[in-house]
Amino acid sequence: MKAIGIIAEYNPFHNGHAYQIQKAKELSRADYVIVVMSGNYVQRGTPAISDKFSRTSMALLSGADFVFELPVIWSTASAEYFAAAAIALLNALGCVDAVSFGCETPDLSLLTSIAEIFAREPEPYRNLLSSYLKQGKSFPAAREKALSAYLTGHENFHPKEELSSLLQSPNNILALEYMKALIRQNSRLTPLPVLRLGNGYHDTQFSENYCSAAAIRKLLSDALKASSSKSGLIKKLSPYMPQNAVRFLFSPEHPFLTEQDFSQMLFYRLLCEKETGFAGYADGSAELSNRILHALSEFTDYRTFCERLKRKEVTYTRISRLLLHILLNITYADYENGKDCNYIPYLRLLGFRRDAAGFFSEIKKHTLLPLIAKPSKCASILTDNALSMFQEDVFASDLYYGVQAQKSGSPCKNEYERQIVIV
Repeated sequence: MKAIGIIAEYNPFHNGHAYQIQKAKELSRADYVIVVMSGNYVQRGTPAISDKFSRTSMALLSGADFVFELPVIWSTASAEYFAAAAIALLNALGCVDAVSFGCETPDLSLLTSIAEIFAREPEPYRNLLSSYLKQGKSFPAAREKALSAYLTGHENFHPKEELSSLLQSPNNILALEYMKALIRQNSRLTPLPVLRLGNGYHDTQFSENYCSAAAIRKLLSDALKASSSKSGLIKKLSPYMPQNAVRFLFSPEHPFLTEQDFSQMLFYRLLCEKETGFAGYADGSAELSNRILHALSEFTDYRTFCERLKRKEVTYTRISRLLLHILLNITYADYENGKDCNYIPYLRLLGFRRDAAGFFSEIKKHTLLPLIAKPSKCASILTDNALSMFQEDVFASDLYYGVQAQKSGSPCKNEYERQIVIV
């Protein structure tokens, strides 16, 4: 039996995701698709638009066989940590043969060449990167210039325009981080890039049968402001999402959330922590801490505060992640604890397909990690460090469910009361 892994957020699940699952399975000739998915919060520093069990259902009903959760300290981290943890999870399963990822430049040879530089960090490249960072450039900009300068004069040098296009495409950036993680972890997984169809990652336009998740989120956000009808939204989105995904997205029991729904709680947390500052939180620094303190009196909402704090050398996404880490109490110390556990100290199963249940024997035969299907049993099967990481997941999810309950007007089950999804 052959299995292929996919690392995803499905925020929310759309036709492009369904295509990737089908194409990855076809190209790899795999029998099973194993998804590593962000839980209730995602890498750009926001809550997921739908809760993790709804998104698990979307994936399982559209071709995935198993869905495992990426712990919240990594699902909300920078691309490097996000990718390293996700690859570590697939490695830990012990029975996954390949990893597929969507990208705008599915040139495996080119991706491998660049990933080797990022993974090995030869001294000339490292010096160039340091130099550009000292000039005040953001990390993405500094890395692009360092790579271009390093490759100048090399036999296989790619034009600056090609490198710039590659390194500014979000899916390409993640693809390179996956490749880098494969190299650094000496992974046996075979990389399998799949060309992304339709609009770009950040493109908010709708065209043909494919659109980005960002376009769907913007449509929903705009609809909230305009009080658009649910039926009209369903009609608009139906060509771009599998019908089951649309159904779960508009479930009345699980209203979709945005970072704006967490604005009041974030402001409260910032007020509580202002005496000690924010430098110790993941993605924080002394400079960013001071910037938050100086701007706190101007706080109106989550998004506006991110815009207020961003600078040329610090991206909006990093600011958003830092604010989310403050809200969820995720610190640099949590990162160190996570790395001491080799990123992934347990396997949190969110759901599976009944007709794939036979593959459980392969997972249990090959993995050395505890498999969590019932959170109530965690205290007895996890080490102290692993339990600490899992409790971060529980707290973050319960906060998410609490906000859902406020929006829906109906109590939500907490993390310990929820059952894994079986379809």
